[in-house]
Formats: sequence, structure tokens, C-alpha cells
Amino acid sequence: MTDKKRILFVNDEMRMGGVARVLNTLMAALPKDRYDIDLLVLHKRGMLLEKIPEGVRVLEGTPFFSAVDLSLADLWKKKDMQGIHAKTKLLFYMKSGLIIKKIQEERKKILDRQYDVEVAAKEGFCTIFTAYGDSKRKINWVLTDYSVCNYSSNHMGLVKRALQKIDLNVADSEQALIAYETVFRVRNGVAIHNLMDVDLVKNGMKEPVTEIIHDGLPNLITVARFHPQKSIDRLLNASRKAVSAGYRHHLYLVGGGELEEELRQQVKDLQLEDTVTFLGYRQNPYGMMADCDLFVLPSLYEGFATVISESLIAGTPVLTTDVSGAKEQITHPEYGWITENTQEGLDKGLLDALSDSARLAEMKQQLKGYEYPNNQILDEFIKVFG
Repeated sequence: MTDKKRILFVNDEMRMGGVARVLNTLMAALPKDRYDIDLLVLHKRGMLLEKIPEGVRVLEGTPFFSAVDLSLADLWKKKDMQGIHAKTKLLFYMKSGLIIKKIQEERKKILDRQYDVEVAAKEGFCTIFTAYGDSKRKINWVLTDYSVCNYSSNHMGLVKRALQKIDLNVADSEQALIAYETVFRVRNGVAIHNLMDVDLVKNGMKEPVTEIIHDGLPNLITVARFHPQKSIDRLLNASRKAVSAGYRHHLYLVGGGELEEELRQQVKDLQLEDTVTFLGYRQNPYGMMADCDLFVLPSLYEGFATVISESLIAGTPVLTTDVSGAKEQITHPEYGWITENTQEGLDKGLLDALSDSARLAEMKQQLKGYEYPNNQILDEFIKVFG
């Protein structure tokens, strides 16, 4: 075989979240005898730095990028003057257009080799960083639905110009691809679903579970960051409607985030203390997912919700709002339900699911034969990277 191809993945941070997780899964799956992989983390922080696959060389951005993933509003709340200065400086460069030259200068300080393929692992700033480099092939990875949430709305001109230098946009679902091409008026795209760490899920299911109560009532679970995007408040409202209609159940919330205090207060206001249990963040939620009767995803938007596929691998049917990718994941009746992406739709979907406990049990039985098509997906990525 000829010399291995050099690939550079560029991400802004490695905090616990969908982008960093699917990135680590992809890097681990790529054949080591075919690719030499570097990962540049512009702001080197996050729990998932510890999960970067062995053999991947990790590079760190210069101090100029220290606020690339930080919100100016959050920095003001924390009165972080150093962060405010760094973020303001970055925004000035972006608004003035000087960011292009600055990126080229900073790249020389960070990178010591040229790459055959460079992948912006998160669309937005990483897209701009990749576009103005000297890698032979430039790829932009799109992992959200831009028809619902446009993270680049404040820098549309800059991103559109950068996209002219991108060779290929890879979206994680057909719907996400259509949305991205529509918003940015590009046509050089392909949809490839995310690889899943199937072994992680199946091994995680082997750990004993003590948190889930089995008293004859249906057990529901969601695993999410407590962020407005995930719309856990709508799930709590739907749970209240179901209880009021006579459908008692247990609802387990796994995760944490900035809205936790508000959600806990909502549980009290809705008198759901006997129904809802906060389990906190869990590095391994898969045993709990497998031990429940239904996984619920109430999100406002997604790109390709890996947690849907994780739930199916764990053998638990899914009730999800109609987010990007859902129709490409819930493809058989035993996989679950897709509801209208409204409070009313989620209310109805939950009532429908809880109204037939025998059906839920049958669906779990049928999901024992579920297999995620990782090999096919990996082949598609290899074709793209060459």
C-alpha cells in the first residue's frame, strides 16, 4: 500500500455532546493502516478529550482561539474579563473580515504538515478555519438542521464565502443536507449517517442497574443536556397530561445543564414528584435505557440524533418529535413513533404509546434483532476521504 493519507479533523472543543462523541467514534473506526489522523481542538477543553482514540495526534489552538466556543453573554454573566477580551477580539476579526488573514497566520503556528484531507468537524467557525487552509481536500461536516437553527446567522457572508472553498459538505441526514444547501445555496453535498459505537452501548448494558423501579408501571427515559434545544419542559408537560388522563408511569431524566433548576421547579409546579426522577449525568446510561420501556426525545431540532440509534441498539423503542433524521431512523413500526414537533403532538404521541403496554413489550421483543449498519456507513466515509 502507498503512504497513508493524512487527515486533519478540526473541532472547537471536546465537551460532552453529540459532535465530539460522533467525531471520536469516526476517528476510532477509520482504518489505521490507511489514514494518519490528527485532531486540532481550537479551544482544548472537554471531558471527551479523554476519549480520543489511541493513535490520534492531538493539536491545540493558539490563545487567539481560547474563546471560540464561548458565548459573550455567558462571559458577561460570569464577569470573566479575560474571556470577554478574547471573545471581543475574535468577533472584531470576524466582523471586519480580518479573520481570514488571521487564521492563515495562526495555522502556521499550529500545523507542521500539509494534509490530504481536512474536515471541519463542526460547521461554523471550523468551516472558516478549514476553508482558508492549504489542505488538498476540504470537507465540511454538517450535524444540525439549519432550517430550524442557523448557528452562522451573525456571519452569513463570511461563511458563504468560506463554503466556496469547501470541496464537499457531508450532512448526517438527508433533511439536514437539504436544509444546509437551501440556507447557504450550495450544491456540493452528500448525506452520510453517523457511525455508532455499538460495542460501547452493548457493553454498557451489561452493568447492573438499580435506579429503575419495576412496579408494573411503564418506565420512560430520556438522556439529554438540559438545554432549550432538547425541550425537556415539553416532555414534562406531556407527562402531566398523561397522568391526568389516567396513564401513570415513571419518567427518568438522565443529564444536566443550565436548565436543571427550572426543570426541577416545573416538576414541583406540575406535581410530578412521584412520577419524575432526576438521575443526573451518567457516563454510561445504556443499561438504564435498556431497562426502560420507552425512550422519549422531545427536541426542537437535531441533525441526526445519535441517542435514537443508541436506544434502538439497546432494544428500547423511541418516541421522538419530527426532527431532522428521525424518518431515516424510525423506519419500521417496531422502532417507535414520530410525533408532530409541537406540544400537542408530543402530548398525543405519549398518550398513544402509554395506551398499549402490551404493544410496548412486543416492540422491545422485536428490537432484539436490531442491527445498526456501521460497516456500510464506514464504507461511505472512506469513499469520501479517499
